[in-house]
Amino acid sequence: MNTSNSHIKVEKKDRTGIIILNRPEVMNALNTPMLRDLRDSLEELEKDSNITAIIIRGGKDFCAGADIGEMNDKGMEEAKAFSQLGHSICNRIGKLGKPVIAAVNGYALGGGCEISLACDIRIAGRNARFGQTEINIGIIPGWGATQRLPAIIGMGKAKEMIMTGKIITAQEALSIGLVNIITDDQGLIGKAEEMASILSGKSLSAIAKVKRLTDIGSGIEKGLELEIDLFSECFGTDDYRDGMKAFFAKRKP
Repeated sequence: MNTSNSHIKVEKKDRTGIIILNRPEVMNALNTPMLRDLRDSLEELEKDSNITAIIIRGGKDFCAGADIGEMNDKGMEEAKAFSQLGHSICNRIGKLGKPVIAAVNGYALGGGCEISLACDIRIAGRNARFGQTEINIGIIPGWGATQRLPAIIGMGKAKEMIMTGKIITAQEALSIGLVNIITDDQGLIGKAEEMASILSGKSLSAIAKVKRLTDIGSGIEKGLELEIDLFSECFGTDDYRDGMKAFFAKRKP
């Protein structure tokens, strides 16, 4: 089965639901309509009792993050609503009672990296690149990276990634625990489907309980709420305004 919903495609293969980010002209950058379609696709697969595992993937690139063109027009209140929408999707992935696998090709930056962080397992092609690059335009991550990234790779490395905005290779991501497996790019989807098949053979009830317990154990819920507030505050700063001008002018802020 293959359904299309704007820039999100959904395939169903055996017991696996596959969500494909499909806006290649902008490296799958996520705008509000695309985020809403992603939310709806997750809800559809969550309700489908025949689906026991979910894969999220892109094409040439996984996702370059939030749509900068849309963000450029936002004030603090609009930025807060945008952050809340992104958080609602990442939180749904985290709380969904089915395992979710991120299959990452090419770039997973900013919000794209955050979508992958919300997934239970990350599998990367050898040419995948990860980064929380928001600081380069004078803002902070807005969809959960300040909380999920330290929980996954440790506080020191997380601060380094977020504060420098550097982009790391798949091999480095594997070495710090950001990804579980790396594979040849052409074998990425097959490896993700293999993992989905393994997880589909386990108790879905037990997996749901594991997800719930590990989420509680990380204690990130208050931090996620604070991140929304501080993310929106960035949109009232001179650093943000200069960062956006620099981005579109292709100069250093």
